[in-house]
Amino acid sequence: MDIPSLRELLRRQTSGLDMSDELYDRFVGAMTEIRLRNKEVLIPYGKCDANLYVQRNGILRACYFDGENERTYGFADPGTVTVSYHTHFAGRPSVFQIESCGETDVLKLAKRDLDVLLAESHEFTRWLLTIHEAQCYFNEIKHVSINGSVRERYLALVEKRPEVLARVSFKVIASYLGVAPNYLHALRKQLWEERQL
Repeated sequence: MDIPSLRELLRRQTSGLDMSDELYDRFVGAMTEIRLRNKEVLIPYGKCDANLYVQRNGILRACYFDGENERTYGFADPGTVTVSYHTHFAGRPSVFQIESCGETDVLKLAKRDLDVLLAESHEFTRWLLTIHEAQCYFNEIKHVSINGSVRERYLALVEKRPEVLARVSFKVIASYLGVAPNYLHALRKQLWEERQL
């Protein structure tokens, strides 16, 4: 199986918009590598983190605390650019916690280096704007394509995000669907008996 390059993964995030070779080399050259173990936190709840992260491989999970329980908001694939929007926009602590689901490699661009690229390169600013627009778009797609009953949302995951089901714990999948693990277990058993899985 061909493993796409980081550059190709980033192109996919922007529907083909690319950077010049010089800018790409400068961007990636300013980053440091981080290897996360399973369930290791990249951006914690309640902390300010103004860095930018690019996921090389693995799966990242965005979760939040609803006042009573931890809820899974979504999952990020390789090539995803991650920032704490609360910190970037308002200088406030992160509402979401970003953590790994299995071993995951990310690249970190420090805030000071991000600011320099934004100030000096119109091309980079346009590229990053496209990344953020794409994330808003995919957020809307998620709400349209993975909705309905728990059964329908689980089947949508089976169809559209099999890599998540293969790598993410049962408990986290239940959290994402908003159900208790025993409910999800019963649903999977029922779907298996009906030959839908």
